[in-house]
This record gives sequence, structure tokens and C-alpha cells, in this order.
Amino acid sequence: MPEPMRAFTLDSFDSPPRLRDDMPEPRPADNELLVRVQASSVNPVDAAIAGGVLKEMVEHEFPVTLGRDFAGVVEQTGNEVYGFLPASNPTVHEGSWTELITVPENDFAAVKPRNLDMASAGVAPLAGITALAARDALAPTRDETVLVIGATGGVGSFFVQLAAGAGAHVIAPAFPEDEEYLRDLGATEILDRNADLEATLRDRHADGVDAILDLVSYTPQDSLLKEGGRLASPLGAAGDGPQRFNLTAEPSPSNLQRLSELLDNRTLRVHVQESYELARAAEALQELSGSHTQGKLSLRIA
Repeated sequence: MPEPMRAFTLDSFDSPPRLRDDMPEPRPADNELLVRVQASSVNPVDAAIAGGVLKEMVEHEFPVTLGRDFAGVVEQTGNEVYGFLPASNPTVHEGSWTELITVPENDFAAVKPRNLDMASAGVAPLAGITALAARDALAPTRDETVLVIGATGGVGSFFVQLAAGAGAHVIAPAFPEDEEYLRDLGATEILDRNADLEATLRDRHADGVDAILDLVSYTPQDSLLKEGGRLASPLGAAGDGPQRFNLTAEPSPSNLQRLSELLDNRTLRVHVQESYELARAAEALQELSGSHTQGKLSLRIA
């Protein structure tokens, strides 16, 4: 009979998520890895699932274990791996905020970056691969102007580094306390986040910008672009047509390997603003939803 383990779960849409210590340990199939999770992170999709935002969009199989990212150790081999679980596969059910998970042997996981500790590896996959998808879609080049709306969050922090590394002129709306952080990542120009974005941007760039990664808006920000400019969104808000990219992060081994190489050679750096024990996952969700963050929030599972 499976041993009980801890997991942070949503048991119904009518109750808040909670820490349980009676969840059965998973039994891996022949083609699966059993991973003892050591670290994870908090992503907007976790807050959306916990708040019931997706209940009309996809079936939920309760109890739902929250969490997408993971870094841990394969039980049978001792190999250190990292990756992330899709939000629905095909239902919203499995997650990484638990002690043990099973993942397909050839999907969703790859060898953990050598130069990262578990906490840093545990926050990188979903945000990092989303940023890579944005870089692939927008393909910023030297001296192009690239506006990043939501630059201080996990995806934004990674993308600013990628765009700056390509030689682009990176523009980011931000609060005064964010300026040093964003400039350290490679942002060239900081706009006052409290001011009207279009008026502020047009005052400095009358024709608009070459490309936008918008991590915040739910409608396309077309008016900020040059004619023929490029717009990407992970929220389905890029609009339709050429040069519009609605991003999807694919947790494939090849994407995880690409991310590992960038993390190992320090092209990308990970910033963990704060770390929480699994028992404090509810606080972490509240922090993500109600406060301003720089980089990522980490969860310590073991």
C-alpha cells in the first residue's frame, strides 16, 4: 500500500488550498521516472488554479496538486533533474508542490543545470522556456527597440537578459525601486510605471517600438508599435495576423536542454526574491497575487 506524503492541494472550488499529509505516494509506470521534489516556484497559473479561474475552461480532477516547476532527484538513479508539468494533462490534477512526482521518462524533465542549486533550478523552467519562446518569436536584433511590459517578473526578467544579450535597446516600465534591478539585467531605458505608457513612450520614441513582449495586458497594445512591428503575449493577447505571437511554453527535453545551456554558461541568471517552505505555500500565492515581485518566488519542498 502506498505510503502517505505531503502535498499542497486544492480539494474543491469551495475551499482554499491547503497542505495535506495523507496523499498517497505515486507509483511510476515502466516508462516513468519517480522524482523526489526538492524545490519549486510560484507561477501566475498556480494562483489562477487556486482561485478557480480555470474552472470553466478545463476539467479539474480533485484533489488538484498545485505547482508546475520542479527540481529534484530521480529516486532510482540519484540523477538531479528539473522541468515543469503542464497545467492540464488532460485535466487539472497533477502538480509539483508535493514530495514525489512521476514524469514520463522522455518528456517534461531534463538534467538539472550544473551551475544552479536546487532552489534556483526549481524556479527556472516555466518562466525560462516562456522567455525563450518569446525570444524565438520576436527575434530581437542589435539596436532594435524592444518594450517589455511586466519586465520585473519571472518571464520578464529572463527575457530582458535575452533581448539585451542580442544587442537590443530594452525599454521597461517600472517603479523607481526596480531601476537598479532591471539595469543590472540589461534594460537600457526605464519608463515611469505610474505614468501613461503610450504618452511616455511616444515622447521618447515617436514612431513606436520594433517589438513588444506584453506579460500583463489582456488586449493587444498595437498602438505602441511601429508599422510592421512585432507583438508577443503568453496570455493570448497578441492579436491575430502576421507579426503577432501568442506564446506557449513547451516542457520538452530539448527546450529544457536549451535553457540549461544558457543557465550553465551564465547567459541567463536566476533571481529568487524570497523562498518559502511548502507549509507556507498559501503565503507565497498571496505574495505573488498581491505584491510586487522581482524575479521569482521559490518553494522548498524538502
